[in-house]
Amino acid sequence: MAGNGQKRIVITGMATINPLGDTLAEYYDRLLQGVSGIRLWTTLDLSRVECKIGGDLGEYDWKAALDRLRETLPPPVHKKAAKLFKSATFSNRLTLLCALNAYLDAGLFGLDADPFATSVLVAGHNFNSRYILKNNEQFQDEPLYIDPLFGVEALDPNIAASVSEVLGVRGPTFTVGAACASGNLALREGVRDLQSGECERSIVSGAVFDMTAADIHAMAFLDSVVVKPEYQGNPQAASRPFDRARCGFVPSHGAGTLVLEELSSARRRGARIYAEVLAVKANTNANHLPAPSAESQARLIRDLLDATGIRPEQIDYINCHATGTPLGDLEEIRAIKSAFGRHAYRLKLNAPKSMLGHVCWSAPIVETIGAILQMNHGRLHPSINVDELDPEIDLDVCANRAQDHEVRYLLKNSFGFGGLNCCSLLAKYEGEA
Repeated sequence: MAGNGQKRIVITGMATINPLGDTLAEYYDRLLQGVSGIRLWTTLDLSRVECKIGGDLGEYDWKAALDRLRETLPPPVHKKAAKLFKSATFSNRLTLLCALNAYLDAGLFGLDADPFATSVLVAGHNFNSRYILKNNEQFQDEPLYIDPLFGVEALDPNIAASVSEVLGVRGPTFTVGAACASGNLALREGVRDLQSGECERSIVSGAVFDMTAADIHAMAFLDSVVVKPEYQGNPQAASRPFDRARCGFVPSHGAGTLVLEELSSARRRGARIYAEVLAVKANTNANHLPAPSAESQARLIRDLLDATGIRPEQIDYINCHATGTPLGDLEEIRAIKSAFGRHAYRLKLNAPKSMLGHVCWSAPIVETIGAILQMNHGRLHPSINVDELDPEIDLDVCANRAQDHEVRYLLKNSFGFGGLNCCSLLAKYEGEA
């Protein structure tokens, strides 16, 4: 599908841990059922914060998850993972689990491959906010009792380095931070690693933002998160993209990993192929404030289509950024109308954040996994909590019901704070044209 002599890049492995599940089947089934993963936080003290709800994975049983891998991972890999997990942060543990599961899903363990030909990219920043706060509080109380590895484990690059270590790969390894667009920016870098010929495959992970109560409180100051009292007692109704009564996003934990591979490599080893990545493009609003721009978003979508040679009318489905903020949802819809014209009214759109909440830096990765599963099953999940559609949002947003829909090309939008925009275009893999 790639033009201009470019290499074709495909996805051969996927894994996620999010408020809806920790297997691909469970995640997809709950998306289709319209299940909400939002509840009251129990692992953060939000007694002084107006927003008390979210996709809380703080009690996720990572020990059991790692133990389940004992029979499927090579023993040296499992042993190394178990050792790393002893000191790893919450964000690192969930990211490592996703990376291990995605690498396993791609069938890469035991492959005789050059370890320097695989890159490791981790999307996001400020991952370990709660861990850092805890150690700073301990320092104020008694400096001798901070975590002895605080100087290592607190650093964002430690997560990428840990993934590299446990998988035994030695290619380019780094983090990519762009707020809620981080996942797509990391995907962009992974594609570039393969297109340049520097690497044969790339492990692209979106890590958990282990937020503090103060982080959520700060978001409330920006009028970004849901603070209305009626939703604090009814958390499953709180995340409501496209609805007239939407009033912000719901912060959540979540992680995911995609394994990118050059098509010729995937074919040689008979790998299962989930989808083809046609292109990933980025731009910015030239405005550091969280003020979305339909103009920049529409320009980005048009540039993405131009880069691939795909016509607007060929796009079947858009997996929207759709956070549930009053302005953000409208600007995204305006951008879609501008970029697609009349075809916008023939598109199917949906909002995974209506069920997941906003898993922040990892959102583009976690949501892309869900979008690919929908594309391959030919059935789209509902956007839940659409009680009264915003009058300006007059497109088909799969309001409150799943829909059968054949998808050959999908657009994944992500628009982060700081005016950082990044969109990807993926195609259903159908072998040779």
